Amino acid sequence: MKIKNVIFDLDGVLRGISNPPLSELLPSDLKKKYSKKYEGLGLCDFVAKYLPMPCFKEWDKGFVTKDEVLQEVLKVADEPKKLAEIFFNSALELKYNFLYSETLELIDKLKQKGYKVYLLSNMCKEVVEVLSSIINYNKFDDCVFSCDVGLRKPELAFYEFALKKWGIRPQKSLFIDDSMKNLLPFEKLGGAIYQFDASKINLCVQEVYKKIIGE
Repeated sequence: MKIKNVIFDLDGVLRGISNPPLSELLPSDLKKKYSKKYEGLGLCDFVAKYLPMPCFKEWDKGFVTKDEVLQEVLKVADEPKKLAEIFFNSALELKYNFLYSETLELIDKLKQKGYKVYLLSNMCKEVVEVLSSIINYNKFDDCVFSCDVGLRKPELAFYEFALKKWGIRPQKSLFIDDSMKNLLPFEKLGGAIYQFDASKINLCVQEVYKKIIGE
């Protein structure tokens, strides 16, 4: 069946996080003391280590605040409190977020050809707001964020909610995500899926375009 709707994930498909060395984020008065400890580690290492916590998922759903998540991070982080706070807050700063121009170009091409384009993302309210400075959400026919509905991928109800809201059929839709875990529920509903790999972004964009246009 011909694809008419293309649903994009945000993280790892459209949005990336730069990976500045943690040593560069240190206050000047603490660089000498801690630079060696953080040598070879970047911001993404901190995020990967502490933010897959259960409270992070609740943050995605809008059930807890940023400050509550930070307090949970501080309980388990083997970093001085001041530094953990700096690293945590840095991950939310606009300057460390960027968009993949190749994905943006793909979205524009699809819209020009008459496809409906949607955004379905696990994302906390704070990051949605930060990214509004660099993402024109109106580019999409609609966006559904986990923080607005109290559901997140890979919960089946999250996909069902979005499909119903948009009034589209999964059998006529392609969902693009970088996580197979998040793709499988959509496939279960009868939709087409594509696992995106930003490290091979040119190839992925070409394959997605061919998959859609060739259907």
